[in-house]
Amino acid sequence: MRKYGYKRPSTTLYVRKRRPVRTSRPSFFFKFLSRFLLVAVLAVGIFFGARYGWRVFSQAQFTNWHAKTVVVSGISGAREQEIQKTASAFIGKPFSMTQAEQLERQFAKAYPMFAGFSVSRGILTGKLKISARRRQAVAQFILPDHSFKYLDSSSTVYEDPQGPQDLLQIELSGEVPDKLPPSFVEWVKDLLKLKKILPFEALQVTMPGTTVTMRLTDKSIISFGSAERLKEKAARAEQILVSARQTYDAPFELNFAYFDQGKVFLTHSSH
Repeated sequence: MRKYGYKRPSTTLYVRKRRPVRTSRPSFFFKFLSRFLLVAVLAVGIFFGARYGWRVFSQAQFTNWHAKTVVVSGISGAREQEIQKTASAFIGKPFSMTQAEQLERQFAKAYPMFAGFSVSRGILTGKLKISARRRQAVAQFILPDHSFKYLDSSSTVYEDPQGPQDLLQIELSGEVPDKLPPSFVEWVKDLLKLKKILPFEALQVTMPGTTVTMRLTDKSIISFGSAERLKEKAARAEQILVSARQTYDAPFELNFAYFDQGKVFLTHSSH
């Protein structure tokens, strides 16, 4: 018997497709209204911003600025009154940036005890602002004519009739420049530390070349020569004086002219 193949017809599953959920979209009128309001708000903001900017610009008077009041900061006492009086002469008159720079130089020259003079214009307020800061002195110099000058942390030598008196006093001989190298400030700080080793009452510095002579409280005199290796020289001087005082009475004279060759000369001074 001949066999015939039998193919079973395939079964197709029928799946019902879900209809997409329709989302509600904003209406055309709502979109138009929101855009219109946004543009309107921006337009109003631009209008008032431009109006305010024009008012500020018109009141600022960049090219024809006049001072209404004077404000001084960082300075007090009689000098504040003097600066206030000088600057008050510009009230009600045109005042340019060139005049501000000239006034800064004038004040810096007249008041060297202050640094960082600044003269600025309050464009909107009409205030002529003047500010400065007092220099911080680190040492007091006694000049050959017995006048005083001060050295600040920026190595500037300046005059100050009302400067502090409780500073390291250094007697200067020779020419004293208006500006010293920054290394000189560090050198002065090293001298302050020497007092812990050698209690001195006077210090003489000859310039230029910077040679140092020290007078101790027992009237002994130490000629250090150049200002180099001062800490090392001071330690050596202390050792020599401790030994000398065991045999002789003060004062003594020490000379470090040949210290680089390993020699220090000691002389017993007469009373």
